[in-house]
Amino acid sequence: MFNQNSFGERLKNHRKAKNYTQDDVASKIGVSAQAVSKWEKGECLPDVYNLKLLAKLYCASIDSLLDFDDDKTEKAVETIKVGNAAFEIIEKPATVLAGKILYAKDFRTIDSFHSAIGAVDDKSKKIVLDSVAECVTPICDIHLSVNFWLAKKSRAFGFVRETLMENQPESVDVYKMPASLYIKAYTDRASAELLSKEECDIWELFAYIRNFFMPAHGFKMADNGAQELEVFDTSEHKTGYAYMPIRT
Repeated sequence: MFNQNSFGERLKNHRKAKNYTQDDVASKIGVSAQAVSKWEKGECLPDVYNLKLLAKLYCASIDSLLDFDDDKTEKAVETIKVGNAAFEIIEKPATVLAGKILYAKDFRTIDSFHSAIGAVDDKSKKIVLDSVAECVTPICDIHLSVNFWLAKKSRAFGFVRETLMENQPESVDVYKMPASLYIKAYTDRASAELLSKEECDIWELFAYIRNFFMPAHGFKMADNGAQELEVFDTSEHKTGYAYMPIRT
C-alpha cells in the first residue's frame, strides 16, 4: 500500500541529490515553495501534472518516485486463471495490523466467542478503528481471522487496519503479520460464477480457495503465523479481496 510519508522522503532525497533547495524546485516547476515543503512532509500529494514535472526534474521515473517496486509493497509472482476468475499468488511483506481483536481463549465456549464477534456493533468498531495511529494509505477496513482452521481455543477475530507503527493507543490491539506468500482473489462477477452465483461474499471465496483451488494447485496453509485477511474496498464492505496465506 502507498505510504505518503515515505513518498515525501523520496522527494526530499531526490532534491538533495540534485543539490536543489525547495525554492529551486518550486521555481523550476512553477509552484510555491510551501507546496514543495508539504509534499516532502507527506502532508499532501502533487497532482499528476506536477508529479510528471518532478520526475523530469529529478531524472527519475514516476514509478520510482511512487516506489511501487519497493520491498514494502506486495508483489504478484504468478496469476492462475480458473474460468474467467484470476487468482494471484502474492508475496506480501510483514505488516502491522491494529484495531480490536477478540481471542476465543477469553470466552468460555466457542459459541460465546462467535456471539461476542457478532455483538461488536458498527459504532464500537468505528471508535476503535479511528483510534489507530499512522494508518497506511489508502485506508482499508480489514477482517483478520486467526487460526480459524486450527483448534477452537487458538482462534481469534479482528476488526483492524494496517498501520506503520506497533506503538498504539492503549485501547487498540496489535497483531504483527509476518511476510508470507498469499493467494489473493477479488469478489467480482468472475469469482462469483465459480460458485454459481451472481455475486459472492469474501467468506464464500475463502471456502472455494481452501476446498478447491488450493488442493488443485498443490498449495497448503501457511504455518508461519500469517493469517486470513478480508480487505474491503468500500465502507459498506460489499466487495473486496480474500488473502489466504499459503506455502508451496
